[in-house]
Amino acid sequence: MTNKQGLIDRENWQPFFSLLLFCGIGLLLTIPTARNVGQFGSIMFFPGVPIFIYSYALFMGILALNLAATSAARDERGWQAIRLQACRILLAQCLVLPYFVFARMLYPGREIALLLIILYMTIVALFLATAGRLLEGLPPRSIPSGLLLKYAGFIVYYVVPFLGFPILSPLGAVAGIMSRERSLVLLTVYTVPFFMLLLAVAGLRRQHGQGNYG
Repeated sequence: MTNKQGLIDRENWQPFFSLLLFCGIGLLLTIPTARNVGQFGSIMFFPGVPIFIYSYALFMGILALNLAATSAARDERGWQAIRLQACRILLAQCLVLPYFVFARMLYPGREIALLLIILYMTIVALFLATAGRLLEGLPPRSIPSGLLLKYAGFIVYYVVPFLGFPILSPLGAVAGIMSRERSLVLLTVYTVPFFMLLLAVAGLRRQHGQGNYG
């Protein structure tokens, strides 16, 4: 694989480093606040959910937006762009896996919840990376600023749902998974980002032309 198609190099290592750094900080902040092994790092509006989980959900999303910028700068197109984005996201998940191994020891009996959170954030990150790549490819004059629109959408996606249906926000969703929400709620958690991912893929396909997808 050429440097142009590499997963991590000196041009795009910073988002991965930031993910590891802030997830690590979140994990460290989780530990000193514990009163006992079963009550690590609670946050008032989502009791029982560690700071680490929120750090992970937030910075996986930011990583995905940075990967979209990397993909656009390298002019990765079609299925190649989607495949490379998926590989980079899976690589990021492998990098943070040791944190989850440690979190598993802090939260015995929550192993399935942690795995479900990883699966959920993989879908969300791939959606954000694909949607970000779609916005990066818009003509410069079609919007005031692709960068501004991309991050505004990110903030709306993460923050606005708290006003009515928190489970639609990645932060609320990981809290729901960690808190063992009902099956119907969890189905919504996975269905929404999955269909948004399909829409983003369809939009990217239309933008780049079907010829690049064969």
